[in-house]
Amino acid sequence: MSHGKTNPLSLVLFGGSAGSMALFEEVLQILERPQSFAAVFVLHRGKASSAVFPRIFKNKTNVFMSEPQHLDPIESDSIYFAIPDYHLLIGPDKRFYYDASEKDFFSRPSIDATFISAAYSGIPVKAAMLLSGSSADGAFGLKVLAERGSATYVLDPADAESKRMPEAALQQYSGHKLLSRSHFSNTIKEILHTHST
Repeated sequence: MSHGKTNPLSLVLFGGSAGSMALFEEVLQILERPQSFAAVFVLHRGKASSAVFPRIFKNKTNVFMSEPQHLDPIESDSIYFAIPDYHLLIGPDKRFYYDASEKDFFSRPSIDATFISAAYSGIPVKAAMLLSGSSADGAFGLKVLAERGSATYVLDPADAESKRMPEAALQQYSGHKLLSRSHFSNTIKEILHTHST
């Protein structure tokens, strides 16, 4: 099924762990069709997690949502969620790949794995955001994206339920822009508008 073939493919990436679920939900409520990019969400989840995010969030947005299968094509005007116990990789052929290699920062899916693969995929990454979490996962990947020209954002550690993740990102690279919790939704709207043209 095609959801945006008229637009060249680009990505907006979101990563988080502890304390990020409510933020992900806020973002989903902002996303609406048509959007000129594919949004990819990576949230740390345990192997036993049975939550199906497209089902949980079905009333939050009118954008097509899925937990993609191995080798599924990546399409604009879509939202994708990483599944538990696999790293979600973005291929240069504009397809998703699942990888069951070792956990990264005790996590699979790894935010770093998705962010780094996106950075080297050749697909434009319009924006990438790292939110709340209790490990340093995502910090290196966000730095790679920033160094390759993507707009990168970090939740202000002072506003994060779990500060370790945003703090680690800022320690790795100080040039990320900060997201304030009090202006979170409005800032996300501005980011998506700016990077959707």
